[in-house]
Amino acid sequence: MVRAPLTSRPLDFLYFCFFLIHIPASLLLDFQILYPSTYLPSFLLALRQWYITFSADPLISAAARGDISGELVWFRCFAWLEVLFQFPTFFLGMRGLWNGSHSIYVLILAYGASTATTTLPCIFYILKEHSRMTAVQQIILLSSYIPFFIIPLMMAVDMGFRVYRIIVSTEVKQKKA
Repeated sequence: MVRAPLTSRPLDFLYFCFFLIHIPASLLLDFQILYPSTYLPSFLLALRQWYITFSADPLISAAARGDISGELVWFRCFAWLEVLFQFPTFFLGMRGLWNGSHSIYVLILAYGASTATTTLPCIFYILKEHSRMTAVQQIILLSSYIPFFIIPLMMAVDMGFRVYRIIVSTEVKQKKA
């Protein structure tokens, strides 16, 4: 069976681009909280400082200060989940989407559910800390976090329906046989 090109599948193309964009964001910013600052190149530290000044992100700011124990220990856990599960999924997901493989649907469903679930507390934490940022910074910050909630949630729901349709069509074929 010939697969339709990625560009003719709008949602798959969106998911592919989302994964592609997420790779540098993870490498350049998100994973910094897992390493001691002494091991980070100066350009990454400068990028992080620019981002903190620009957005007033209370999560990345706390991580930069080394203050993600106690109340924010969940944020470090989410970073480990991102590096161990979500990051490899970017590559597997892009490959599967590129090839039009249905076998990738379950992994993308799991990714979407995991990412939406871990991003939502970040959004609520930012809303709680809104008094420490300007209105512009809050808009910038929320506009950078909310897509990382909405698109993975869309993935989870969409892939759930796709898997369901495959299961139902398989059951129908088995009953006819």
